[in-house]
Amino acid sequence: MIQKGKLAGERVLAEFDHLNNRQLNWKPSAEQWSIAQCLDHLVVSNNTYFPVLEKIASGSHKMNWWERNSPLSGVFGKMLVNQLKETVKRKMRAPQLFRPAASEINTDIILSFNTQLDKFLKLMNECLDADLDKTIITSPVSRIITYNLKDAYTILVQHLHRHINQAIRVKNNPSFPH
Repeated sequence: MIQKGKLAGERVLAEFDHLNNRQLNWKPSAEQWSIAQCLDHLVVSNNTYFPVLEKIASGSHKMNWWERNSPLSGVFGKMLVNQLKETVKRKMRAPQLFRPAASEINTDIILSFNTQLDKFLKLMNECLDADLDKTIITSPVSRIITYNLKDAYTILVQHLHRHINQAIRVKNNPSFPH
């Protein structure tokens, strides 16, 4: 998973690092996201996982009652792994908590994305001693949704590539400004 996460950063640099502010913020339509919004969405959503990953890495994470007892953790994990695949089968609306900025986003979004990705990959590496199957975390979106750390990593890395693919589709749009 860590290697696939590193690939996300390489893809972002290769595809978008040379683009200007106008190109990064161009949207195919009012309902669709720009490249910058795709990247901002990833930064915003991944940031919500950092507190729990930092606790797991430090060994101070204590699962709450629901995380220890929910019979649905495996179900939620598998469902989200299947829903958030890199290749979009069904378009989903991002939860309010994970929505990107609606206004223009500065070109430093690429640096912000890669800096945050480095932190995420470092945290993943620091959590290697944790039992990925038995360490259960709660979704930042809902206290009812829990899944194991292994599924969380799969969800987060697939989610990275899903939105990088979305941003590449924006760049490849025939009306994209050159």
